[in-house]
Amino acid sequence: MDLLGNLTVRNGIQKTSANTEAYICGGDNLDLTDVVAVSYAHEDISFNEKVIGFVNCLREKHGYNVIIDELLRQQETAIDFNEMMAKLIPNANKVIVILTPKYKKRADDFTGGVGYEYRIILNEISSKPKKFIFVSFDAIDDDLIHRIEPAALGNREIIYLSEDDEKWDELFSKLADRSIYQFSDVATVKSEPKSKIIEFTKTKDKADLFHFAQIKLAENRQLLEQFGPDSVVAITNPMSSAVNTWKTVKLNTIIPNNLEIVHEFEKCISLLSANEVEIYKKFKIHADAFELCTKGEIGREGVPRFPSDFEKMISEGD
Repeated sequence: MDLLGNLTVRNGIQKTSANTEAYICGGDNLDLTDVVAVSYAHEDISFNEKVIGFVNCLREKHGYNVIIDELLRQQETAIDFNEMMAKLIPNANKVIVILTPKYKKRADDFTGGVGYEYRIILNEISSKPKKFIFVSFDAIDDDLIHRIEPAALGNREIIYLSEDDEKWDELFSKLADRSIYQFSDVATVKSEPKSKIIEFTKTKDKADLFHFAQIKLAENRQLLEQFGPDSVVAITNPMSSAVNTWKTVKLNTIIPNNLEIVHEFEKCISLLSANEVEIYKKFKIHADAFELCTKGEIGREGVPRFPSDFEKMISEGD
């Protein structure tokens, strides 16, 4: 690809197609849907030749029928440029506008050929937003945009025609009306968030916390008496299914109750005194070890006894 740094004028610009030439010479109803017009402000010879090189690159290397005034000047010796642009810009498929400080000045003042072309652009841009492509030969930043963008254009996208192939792909995307990124079709089923119900619960005080623990431990105690190793069933009939029942009860009820007590105490730990925290932590160690033992991860001897001072604390503090 000949990028801007290497654009040169090679024996002028190639001739226009017969269709375009006939149009310029007076045909009013010819199809110019393949034509890309270029609007720019003439400056010094270096800039003007850079524009010509840019046009040659698009024509010769990339297959776009790009037309500028210098090309048309070679077709007629006394061409009326205002009349020509009044025909070409409205009927061209695309219009590339090369923005520079001089272009902005002439466009804002509506002076010269640029001012004439700019009026046509403003009349069409709202109804044909994909037709006009704004480019710059200089790197884009906020300062440059302020200096080159005509006031009435608003915040339009400007393509910096650098050595970067991706920037040229942006230009080709707009010239060909082809997307660079391909997006997947929308799925027929939408993903939905998982539903959850938030219930209002009042903030527990210490009495509420201790009462909650009493209720959970009362259930644990009843289950221990009914199904535990020292229960009547286990003592009178050691070969019964009481052992399996006790393990099920521990997994399904006692351990979950202990976890709930721990969860509530951790949430409300700021309510406890230092001594109460120490007593609670004894219960937590017991509850954690009890769960590990039930799951076979430690032996029974590794489980500390249930701390009686925890039960005393929640009973006296209620």
